[in-house]
Order: sequence, then C-alpha cells, then structure tokens
Amino acid sequence: VTTTAELRSALSAASDGGANQDDGTDIFLATGTYSTSDGLGRFFYLNTSPTASLHLWGGYNADCTQRVDDASATILDGNDATQVLVARSALGDVDILNLTVQNANTDQYGAGIAVNDSNVTTSGDVLLRDLIIRNNHTSYYHGGFRAFARGTHMMYFDNNLVVDNSADRGYGAGELYGQAQIYVRYDTIANNIAQGSTVGGLLCAGVPNCEIANSVFWQNTNADLYVNYDAVMYFDDVTQIAGNTPSTNANPIVGDPLFADPATGNYHLGDGSPLLAVSTYLHSDSDNDIEGHNLPLTGTTDVGAYVDTIFNDNLETSP
Repeated sequence: VTTTAELRSALSAASDGGANQDDGTDIFLATGTYSTSDGLGRFFYLNTSPTASLHLWGGYNADCTQRVDDASATILDGNDATQVLVARSALGDVDILNLTVQNANTDQYGAGIAVNDSNVTTSGDVLLRDLIIRNNHTSYYHGGFRAFARGTHMMYFDNNLVVDNSADRGYGAGELYGQAQIYVRYDTIANNIAQGSTVGGLLCAGVPNCEIANSVFWQNTNADLYVNYDAVMYFDDVTQIAGNTPSTNANPIVGDPLFADPATGNYHLGDGSPLLAVSTYLHSDSDNDIEGHNLPLTGTTDVGAYVDTIFNDNLETSP
C-alpha cells in the first residue's frame, strides 16, 4: 500500500462484505503519510468472521519487500479533523505496528487509535507495538488510544511513545482494558492532558493485572497512571499513581527522566538520565525498540521507548 486510497481499499476488502473478509489480512504500508484530508473520515476496519485477523504494519519500501524499523517513517494523520484509526475484530487478532498516529480531532473515544471499542464483546489478541501516538485530541475520553482485549485474549502494548495527547473528559493518553493479562513494556507516556481534575495519563484495567515494566510516565496532568483491578510493576518511573495500589512495585525509579528536548518532540534519554542502563527486567516479546535498536538479552537496559544498548551487555571491549 502506497497511497491513502489504497489503504482505504485494503481495509474495506478485509472488512465484513469485502473480498477478503474471511482471511488473515496483512496490510503493509510504504513509508510516507496517509491522511484523512481526503474527506472520507477515519480509517476503518470491522470484521466479525471467526477466521479473520488484521496485521497493519508500516515502514516498507514501495514494493513492500523490505521494512525499516522506524515508527516515524510511516504516518497516519487525522488532519486535525477526524479520528484516525478504528479496528474492530469480533474474533481475530489485531496487530498494529511501526506507525505514527497523529493529529486526530474528534468527539469519539480513542482519538488516535480505537481497537475493539463500541459494542464488540469478543476479540482475539491485541498487539500495539512500535508506535508513536502524538498530538491527538478528543472532547470525550482517551485522547491517544482506547484498546480492548476480551475473554482469554491478551493485550500487548510495547515500545510505544505516547505524548502530547489530550482528552477533555479524562485519560489524555488512553485506556487499555483486558479480561486477561495486559503487558505494558518499554513505553514512554508523557505530557498528556485532561481537563479539570481528571487523569491525563493511562488507564490500565487488566484481569488479573497489568504487568508494567521499563516504562516512564512523566508530567501527565493530575495522575500519570490509573490502576483499575491490579498492577505488577518493575523498573518504572511514575510520579503519581491513582486508583488501586499495585500489589507489586519493584525497583521504582524516582526522578526527572531528563528527556533530550521534549519541547521539540525529542523524548530520547539525555545525558545523566536516571533511566539509562538501570533495569534488569529483560522480558519482552519484541526484539527491538521504537527505532529498531536491539533490546539487550543480558545485562541491563534503559527504561522507556528509546533504548541505547551500546555497552549494556558488558561484552564490548575497549579499543
């Protein structure tokens, strides 16, 4: 897929009534920008087939034979006028990877990304990984995203940068809801806004819990993280947690993450950051960070969406 029109056509073909409605559909997006400025509204997928699934991956070259691991290279843009992406799958998995989702403006739940929202009561697994979700706004709830995984199916939210989103009623960053396990790992969630006394950060509602690791929550209005049910946390930098107290909060990190230049959107860790090479939690279903850097398998790792693994495994030798 190389154009907005081709993306819409591919999503339509994969949805109910489309030519591929019963298939596992892979949509590979070439690098570039896909905008709702064509006047046709949000990008939309709806499938109720028991055999269907959706894999929407960015970062490909024009003939989709090679992929670069860089979330900034492929952009879904709401043109400050619409919701950006809605994906609803009654039974199949939804996998969204290696994209930037930005500039939504809507009155709907989940301005940037909404997965299995609305009246979807069953689902497959949901994987949101290697995403930049930024500058999305809703006059309702969940500025950046809202994603549900139903029944025994899992939610994976890994290696994401969620910044500068806003929701007038609450949860400027977004919501993750799972009736089974939720994993939140290697994420940077910062500078998200909600009006009044509502939570600007993330609502995480996982049964039995949300497992949150190697993530930084910073300067989200009122509270960075709202825990519904329970959370188990490892090596996270969180200023304020609302809702329930996590049953486990191992090796919490306290302090300014020292982002390089957040005013210009640079959320890499700067010199002297307390998040550099601090974590020994190395469990992840991903091989790389948001820019394609390999995640370490031994030693220590950085916290957040951007990981510099040089010298972390202590295997390098001095010149």
